[in-house]
Amino acid sequence: MLIESKGDRIFNFINYVILILVTLVVLYPLVFVLSASLSDPQTVLRGEMLLWPKGINLNSYEKIFQNKDIISGFTNTLIYTTLGTAINLVMTILAAYPLSRRDFVGRNAIMALLVFTMFFSGGLIPTYLLIKNLGMLNTLWVMIIPNAVSIWNIIIMRTFFQQSIPHELQEAATIDGCSNIQILTRIMLPLSMPIIAVTILFYA
Repeated sequence: MLIESKGDRIFNFINYVILILVTLVVLYPLVFVLSASLSDPQTVLRGEMLLWPKGINLNSYEKIFQNKDIISGFTNTLIYTTLGTAINLVMTILAAYPLSRRDFVGRNAIMALLVFTMFFSGGLIPTYLLIKNLGMLNTLWVMIIPNAVSIWNIIIMRTFFQQSIPHELQEAATIDGCSNIQILTRIMLPLSMPIIAVTILFYA
């Protein structure tokens, strides 16, 4: 068992104190806002509430849930996040897997073209005209389709497929008669849960 020296104990103690202070500084505004939302507005305005709720009042929450615009906004956010993340993840996987295959002819050229697009933007007006011509104005898809895939995330997932999963596994699966789809769904994806989780966090 390692024995900490006196210097190590002092160092750890100082670190813990700093972390506790930072945590308190970060948490206090959040707790204050939550307590203020549950307290009587006049009590908050008079500065009588410091941390814990005083004069419990739920009128603020009643007004929020009675406001259809707020409920609609939360619903839209949930739909955009869920559907958009699902589409983004599928598109990223379907792009990254073939680009990671050694036997995929032209993968380096395609990868170079994808990276090239990262240096330029289509511009606001051309993007608007494109969306308008596609008939996506004022629809759900205008928030999802234009951002359906991220080149950066494709690069990250492609690198994971190449460096973290042995190519011999794919060769063995091919010898056993697996198709590319079967290799992807039965071998690559089960072994890629860490990068899939990271990609979901990036997109969401």
